[in-house]
Amino acid sequence: MKDSIELKPILIVSATREKNFNDTRLGSCKASLKTQAKFECIVNNTEGLPKLYNKYFTKKVQDKHDIVVFVHDDVYIDDLKLRGKLYKSMFVDKYDVVGVAGASECNIKKPALWHLMSSRESYSGSVYHPALTSSREPTNQVIPTVFGPAPKRCLVLDGLFMAFNIRRARECKFKFNTNYSFHHYDIAACLDANEKKMKLGTSLIHVVHDSPGLASLDDPTFTESQEKFLEQYGQ
Repeated sequence: MKDSIELKPILIVSATREKNFNDTRLGSCKASLKTQAKFECIVNNTEGLPKLYNKYFTKKVQDKHDIVVFVHDDVYIDDLKLRGKLYKSMFVDKYDVVGVAGASECNIKKPALWHLMSSRESYSGSVYHPALTSSREPTNQVIPTVFGPAPKRCLVLDGLFMAFNIRRARECKFKFNTNYSFHHYDIAACLDANEKKMKLGTSLIHVVHDSPGLASLDDPTFTESQEKFLEQYGQ
């Protein structure tokens, strides 16, 4: 990385239904990242993530931050080199959007989940999850889910962690698709970013994701979103 690059604090943005950000998993890592990042969290949230996230692609934000990271509230960022890794990814490796897991190919089909629409050979990145007891209760241990080699250029990234070069996003007039509230917003964002010639990739950033994932492919909210997604992007 060139010595002339000033490492500004990154901005970490999240939304939660909780009343207090400090009660979230993401909120619990705020103190350890205070020298690297500023946090902004929307509490008591009932709106879709794209609508909220789009508010941060502004000149005002760009004046203070080079990088904005959109993170789910059930993610713990356990990486004291977070800022340096993101600056390297964006200003040396020239990625415009950086995630921790994704794939370099995506065949739009049912079920419309990024890892099920991609071959294992195209996977990249890793995410840690809480280890479970035999009765599937979480423990204080974590276990890695290793998708594949990273860093790597990708077509799609998992929305649990998506970092943007704010200048490039604004130059490309990128916005999240507000037709989606949660399911599929990340895949749609990646496909839209690729259409705008933005470069996506993974970085070796250590995060722990507390989510067990989608409970059922028959979940009505998911299936409704899936039909909308397939109609728009499955051409």
